[in-house]
Amino acid sequence: MFSKIKNELMFAGIFQKNNEKVRNDILKDNRKAAVFFSIIQLVFWSFSLIMSRIDPEYTDCLPVYIVVLLICGVSLFLALYVCPKNLHLVSSVAIALNIALLGAGVGITVLKPHLRSAIIFCTLQIVPTSFVVDTLSTIVLILLDFLALVLTGSNTIDPDIYSWTVTFFLIFGSVGILMGHFINKTRFERYVFAESAMQLAQLQKRYAYYDQMTGLQNRRAYSEKVEQLSNELPVPCTIVMADINGLKEVNDNLGHEAGDELIIASAECLKKCFDGIDTVYRIGGDEFAIIMESLETEAEKRLKQLEKICAEWKGKLIDNVSISYGTASTDSFSDLDSILKVADQRMYEYKSHYYQYSGKERRKR
Repeated sequence: MFSKIKNELMFAGIFQKNNEKVRNDILKDNRKAAVFFSIIQLVFWSFSLIMSRIDPEYTDCLPVYIVVLLICGVSLFLALYVCPKNLHLVSSVAIALNIALLGAGVGITVLKPHLRSAIIFCTLQIVPTSFVVDTLSTIVLILLDFLALVLTGSNTIDPDIYSWTVTFFLIFGSVGILMGHFINKTRFERYVFAESAMQLAQLQKRYAYYDQMTGLQNRRAYSEKVEQLSNELPVPCTIVMADINGLKEVNDNLGHEAGDELIIASAECLKKCFDGIDTVYRIGGDEFAIIMESLETEAEKRLKQLEKICAEWKGKLIDNVSISYGTASTDSFSDLDSILKVADQRMYEYKSHYYQYSGKERRKR
């Protein structure tokens, strides 16, 4: 229930899920705001400190200036050096800056009532517009500030000054809440839009460059990688061309569901053997390619593992996987066209040998 209420108060309920990246982006921007706000305050309070040494009118406020300067200095240090590695501390820094301002206003007003400086600090209740803050947090912060003002000022500030200080606080606090809500709603929508656009771009890339059945990169990705390699040779490069054995027979005898299982199983075996999807491509119905930027001996070692992985694989509709393959590399050839052609030829030789001598049949379990 609390999360739902917070979501409604937080940018009109547009935050529909716990998007950690969006939260981190907001905290990073708030850290920059905290740095800027700390520097502004340091300059202001340093000037006030200097004035307190020059003008006797401000001498009594010297302790307030020193305390607030220390708070702002610590806040700046945290925002610059600690918060980048601990983003969750950014909110604490922002709260400390806000409360320091209010405390300074109350403190100066108590020490020098005729200066009526608290009104300046009441206006700083619109500070939430400087940070990207959810509306609920803004309300809580301003209520805490108001409570601090009441507890510290009711018995120490002149009644007339106290009454208009509270009045101005409530006016600017309300303005701060409203401004913070609408400004931050717009800001937050920008963060969500940027994240959605990034996710859409990633999704489009996935559909454009990845095979949806197996999760492997597709023929377009393969063609672009081949083109890239053709411009980079000579570098160590091994191409493995692979083809599923018996896919047509499985489709004809056991149905396309079993055929799909065989394709997916073959892809899983290749991914397991060649360390994921970065080097393995599905370039046709039962055709795969592996591009390794290493020597052919490494490919041969992995292909021996592939045979073992395929032999141990068990599925729901079929109980074995067999993959024909052929390799060629820069160990023997200097141009990519020759490597691709020879790897393909060797794969077909392997497949021909498989059908001639294996005598294996796929069967229902």
